[in-house]
Amino acid sequence: MDIGRPYSRLLFRLERRNRLSAVDRQRIIDLPLQLANYPAECEIVSYGYSTSRCTLVLDGFLYSHKPAAGSRRQITSFFVPGDVVDLPTLYLPKVDHTVATLGSAVLAFVPHAALKSVLDESSALAQSFWRETLMQAAIFQEWVVNLGRRDAFARLAHIVCELTVRLQSVGLARDFSFSMPWTQMDVADACGISNVHANRVIQELRHLELVEWNSRRLKIRNWSALVRFAGFNDDYLHYDAITRNDAASAEQDVPESSARMSIPSTARGASGVIKTDC
Repeated sequence: MDIGRPYSRLLFRLERRNRLSAVDRQRIIDLPLQLANYPAECEIVSYGYSTSRCTLVLDGFLYSHKPAAGSRRQITSFFVPGDVVDLPTLYLPKVDHTVATLGSAVLAFVPHAALKSVLDESSALAQSFWRETLMQAAIFQEWVVNLGRRDAFARLAHIVCELTVRLQSVGLARDFSFSMPWTQMDVADACGISNVHANRVIQELRHLELVEWNSRRLKIRNWSALVRFAGFNDDYLHYDAITRNDAASAEQDVPESSARMSIPSTARGASGVIKTDC
């Protein structure tokens, strides 16, 4: 694989489970990818509209959301580098949600016609992309549980755990630390809570010495405790589990008492890039 090429992230993503043949790898390499830079808060796919291309995240973050309660929105998922965010648009006539950039992002677009042709030619690639769609569906299901049955503290802890595992899978959070350009309002809309409540939950995570959260950079100080508070199990992501050694490294600077503390009741309530403007 050519590291740094637009298709390298897609190949890495597809080959995490099964190695592709040389012919199938070349089919991916030959896809006509169009690269573009986007600023923050730019709509990539709009609710109620149709699209003729799929979107691959090369750098940065995207998020999906739907309108709720008038002017409010509900964030339904975050997308990290390597994700193809809109595979269902290959066969569905209209988009049932909006996808936007969370901070600046570098994206690659592949025309539906080209991707469909590749999938028609290769059953192995068709299965790989089908698997990607099912894995995204599993994430959506977990978010339903998160919003419906976990309290605000556990909701945010769960989202942080999920992002950590997903970013680790693409080599972006190996030290349990990552940058993400989300605002307090983004956190609130992902957790289905008010902006004020989101601030309280973030402060509580800091107070319990589970995370360091400064200037949109987050470092997990106690992975085991965060997982326990979130009720997090990464099986639904279908990634390799975080190693014990890595988990231990996230706890080495945390007092033993912190790992045993309970949640207080108050906490429970590439080349060819096109510069694009929205």
